[in-house]
Amino acid sequence: MLSRDLHIVLTILYEAGASRVPASQIAWTSDMTPALNRALNMQYIVHRDGKSERLFSLTEAGYAAIDRQPPAYMSISRTMRLLFRIGDGSVK
Repeated sequence: MLSRDLHIVLTILYEAGASRVPASQIAWTSDMTPALNRALNMQYIVHRDGKSERLFSLTEAGYAAIDRQPPAYMSISRTMRLLFRIGDGSVK
């Protein structure tokens, strides 16, 4: 179970677009910094430096943490797991 502040940080990013969201478009406040750092350390969120500013995205783990379904294009490894049923002991 997530702490309330971490859940809020992830939800704000989700509501802002969830993927490649410019930092200026995310309604995080300075008091959310500890939760944001925790989200980055736990790999619920990733960031990249864009041309003009930093872009933030939820990871698959971030979507799962707030009980949301990630987009279908999210992960090649997830597709491979589904195709080959890796992890359940059977390969078809």
